[in-house]
Amino acid sequence: MMNTRQALNSIEEQVLPRAVELEKAILGTIMVEPDALARVFSILNPDCFYVPVNREIYNEITRLYSSSKPVDLLTVAEGMTGNEVLNNNGGVHYLAGLTNLVAGVTNIVEHARIVKQRYLAREVITACERLKQVARDTTIDVAEVVERFNGELDRVNAIVVGEGGMKHVGSIVAGALRAYETREENRKKGIFTGVPSGFVELDELTNGWQGGQFIVIGARPAMGKTAVALQMLKTAAKHGVPACMYSLEMSDVSLANRLLLSECDISVERFRGGELSEDEVLKMHRAAGVIEKLPVYIDDKPSVTINYIRNHARLMRKRGKCGLIVVDYLQLTGSQVDNIRNREQEVSNISRTAKIIAKELNVPFIMLSQLNREAEKRPDKKPMLADLRESGSIEQDADIICLLYRPEYYKINEIEYDNKSIPSAGIGVLIVAKQRDGKTGYVFFRHNKAMTRFFPFRDEQRPF
Repeated sequence: MMNTRQALNSIEEQVLPRAVELEKAILGTIMVEPDALARVFSILNPDCFYVPVNREIYNEITRLYSSSKPVDLLTVAEGMTGNEVLNNNGGVHYLAGLTNLVAGVTNIVEHARIVKQRYLAREVITACERLKQVARDTTIDVAEVVERFNGELDRVNAIVVGEGGMKHVGSIVAGALRAYETREENRKKGIFTGVPSGFVELDELTNGWQGGQFIVIGARPAMGKTAVALQMLKTAAKHGVPACMYSLEMSDVSLANRLLLSECDISVERFRGGELSEDEVLKMHRAAGVIEKLPVYIDDKPSVTINYIRNHARLMRKRGKCGLIVVDYLQLTGSQVDNIRNREQEVSNISRTAKIIAKELNVPFIMLSQLNREAEKRPDKKPMLADLRESGSIEQDADIICLLYRPEYYKINEIEYDNKSIPSAGIGVLIVAKQRDGKTGYVFFRHNKAMTRFFPFRDEQRPF
């Protein structure tokens, strides 16, 4: 049976679908723009490139990327030292020429899709050419021709859809049993299975954040959702889980200030005014010594898309620097989808992609979300699921939804706890309004006036 290369040679006189200039532009952009490869890694494989030298270059690029090594002109040139195909096409000069064709990272995904489409078209032409040759051979039975036709069709389909994710239920059940046995052993040893949130009673309810979960924390402005998220981020990092935060509202310095204040008992007012006592300065430096060693990574670009977060987090995951994702906050995130006509569709795309990211990277994905004003029309100001802006898709996609509530903020002096009224000063509530695999309920916690430090509700003297 004719192989792919023979089939292509037999139709060499035909103009095969290709996008040579886009191939060059993609390679040049990858060697210049740090974020470029993460955007196209799941779209392109070396076979997608029509020009042999381009195919060799992309093969080296993917080798470096999969080994968590930097990808640029110098590392690619070094890795391809002695490569005959590259040397026959100008060697390092060819590589350098590619970097002059950079079209910018913005359109690289669309360019990659075009290159992939041309590759698929070539594969279809190749398959048809092979089948033509087989059909013309009168010594081959027609039934075998049909069988080969179906085989070629399956091969092309496999290229289009990829390997797929279909598994037999037996292997899935076996995996579920192994996971349970691990949880049972951990319980006997007193080992916590999930990523701790920093709120003891919340962890008792959820068993900690699990890989693949999409968690939404909703609140009205000034409720302290960023402070709560930072507490979760810091707690995860202290337990050895590398945490990535994408802050679309606050600067990295502001977030670092909050992390420092969460670690030491100093006056927030004097810290902001530069009037700390010597003892407080000493406490601040000790706190800095703790915080700076944590595996916490912050991206404070003010305008990013959910696709940027997906590709960047994927890269961080490959480097072992992403075990938890926090995004502050949903309403500031863009979707970068051209055919979206309204905000509800955009939010739907963002929440769906967030869930995909959580599953794809097997990490908890925490996204903060602003609630609408409906809660403030109620006498107790207590938030509900329906208060989530454009809530339909968020409710559907999220595994856990927590709503942050501070009655003291609304000058509500008492709150009900365990069938009795208690003073609301310094008390917050995380209302677990949805938990796909567990119970819902109220999680009470204590905090200081500035909401920089948090304490278990049952033991206000012990900070998290």
